[in-house]
Amino acid sequence: MSDKNKSVDGVIGSGVMISGKISFEGVLRIDGRFSGEIDASGTLVIGENAIIESMIKTDTALISGEVRGVIEAARIELLAKARIYGEIRTPVLIVYDGAFFEGACRMCAQRELTIKQLPL
Repeated sequence: MSDKNKSVDGVIGSGVMISGKISFEGVLRIDGRFSGEIDASGTLVIGENAIIESMIKTDTALISGEVRGVIEAARIELLAKARIYGEIRTPVLIVYDGAFFEGACRMCAQRELTIKQLPL
């Protein structure tokens, strides 16, 4: 099953504002506002109305909203309405038509990522 078809384990809704540190396994969707740190083993889905100011470390990031900060993941997809301001570190980057990215991108080997990897 692809990451896009996995069920969502948690949601931060559009009217919610959170700051702090988030850790999770599985799939988390953020449609609201978050500032802080995300350190996870799983898939992070950022909805098109989300606004994130964060250092993000996760296995997969599917982004439609706005992110300001650093994103480090084994796979990053910038979907059509994504707006990224900052730095991306990944071995796999997919940018869809309509996505906006301003900053630096470091394409690195999987072994260079600092994110924790769970055994399959």
